[in-house]
Amino acid sequence: MTEPHLPSIEEMESFATRVREASSSGTLLPLDQEEMLELARRHGFDDINLIREGERMFAYSERHMTRRYAELAVRAGSADLLRAVAETVRSDSATYPRPTPVATFSEKPFRMSPEQINAALEALATDLLYRDIQLVSASDRSRFLFSSRHLDAAHAASLAEWLAVGRFANP
Repeated sequence: MTEPHLPSIEEMESFATRVREASSSGTLLPLDQEEMLELARRHGFDDINLIREGERMFAYSERHMTRRYAELAVRAGSADLLRAVAETVRSDSATYPRPTPVATFSEKPFRMSPEQINAALEALATDLLYRDIQLVSASDRSRFLFSSRHLDAAHAASLAEWLAVGRFANP
């Protein structure tokens, strides 16, 4: 029986460099073996972290990417963009709590087209799985999504108005 190959420090450095380069360009590095991450951390590469999406694993560097952005990047890479949008909105509503600007989904890492965004909004409005995802607009007509599981409509509207208009009007 042969011993499993343990990567050398040079291989660990190469791995860490690839992760950092991917993270600095806003992408995640798919990871086949969780052991590689553990070995990298044991060798002092503490900025290298793991994020999971189901069975898929990705590595990222906290030097170049926040955990939040890594989570968004994993969602954006999902085949189910509707679920990705809903999970992002639910997370924002629960964690911060705040509504999510619809424009978020046109930017990195999602990069959804206006047509994709409009289709997602229509689908969210009719799919029972996402009935908690609601749309609210600010006075400048910018649109936001929120989860009624975590925010009530009046609070979400107030926060949307602050994010879109109020914070710029108050020095």
